[in-house]
Amino acid sequence: MPKVTDRKTTLAQERAYIAMTIELDRQRKDFEEMKVRSDLIPKEWSQIEAEVPVRPRKEKLTVKFDEDLVKWFRAMGHGYQARMNRILRTFMLATIAKEIRLRKDQDRHGDPIEDRNKPRPTWNDFELG
Repeated sequence: MPKVTDRKTTLAQERAYIAMTIELDRQRKDFEEMKVRSDLIPKEWSQIEAEVPVRPRKEKLTVKFDEDLVKWFRAMGHGYQARMNRILRTFMLATIAKEIRLRKDQDRHGDPIEDRNKPRPTWNDFELG
């Protein structure tokens, strides 16, 4: 682990460093996959927010988050709840756009289900003999 100072690192710092490197590796892999699929995202999406300035209706909700996560967001100062909302919205949009696959998008073998609205084949669709 690279040292920023000559001070001895604490166990909590070492654990945080290991967790950070694991998360950064996960994000690097996600980013590489996203770069491969980036041509699937319409270029117009980057202008949607400017062209359609709609403010969604807010709903009050009681939610429990991990303590360290809340402290980290609150340390960013005013607007931390809006930041959390934007991150959750981005995740929601990525799943809707099928950039992130959820368990419900996979069959029991883990294979992707491409189109749930596609009609299922019937016996009349098969040729016999």
